[in-house]
Amino acid sequence: MLDQDNISHLLDILGNRNRRRILDLLRQKPCFVTEISDRLVINPKAVIEHLAIMQKESVISCYQDDKRRKYYYLVNDFTLSVQVSKSEKPPQSVSADEGNILPLSDKILTIRRLLDAREKLIENLEAVEKDIDEMMEDVITNGRAVFQNNIEAELLLSLVYAPLTPIELSDTSGRSIPEVTAALRSLASKGYVCSECGRYSLCGTTYHPLETSEFTS
Repeated sequence: MLDQDNISHLLDILGNRNRRRILDLLRQKPCFVTEISDRLVINPKAVIEHLAIMQKESVISCYQDDKRRKYYYLVNDFTLSVQVSKSEKPPQSVSADEGNILPLSDKILTIRRLLDAREKLIENLEAVEKDIDEMMEDVITNGRAVFQNNIEAELLLSLVYAPLTPIELSDTSGRSIPEVTAALRSLASKGYVCSECGRYSLCGTTYHPLETSEFTS
């Protein structure tokens, strides 16, 4: 049986929407960092941080395949049950003027408009994701004529999201630290990446903070 500290830690994990989304994805199959980042549209650095938190609590674990890519999988699954009880004291009534309450018909129409807006956003997002997938594949394919190996293309695609350290890039790509550092040196010599305070970024790129919860931690 879980003690109070364990329960508190699990509640902290479930309290973050993106961690819940990562858990839902890992329930389907083991995934590597870039895959989670692309599927859920979350910054790779944030994915690494979420995975580290859940791995520390033994919710997930990882293994490496033949290509040394690190896959994360669910070790201990759990569900959260919430019991709702009625208050002994009835709530105070609020007039329509005081609460600015919309008539029921207006609420239904508002819900319908919001649902329509959500569908359009989903359609636009799917189109954008398709374009991203096609361009990433194009970078990998055509990059063979420019880069020494696929590692360089993989690192560039990881750096599209945010500046990362070699260790973070190693976790993201599943490559060893020596492979990552060698590839970064090669990319830097070609003018593709720059280093500042131990983090590598795409040269000439200004990274803007991503405002929506889909892209942040």
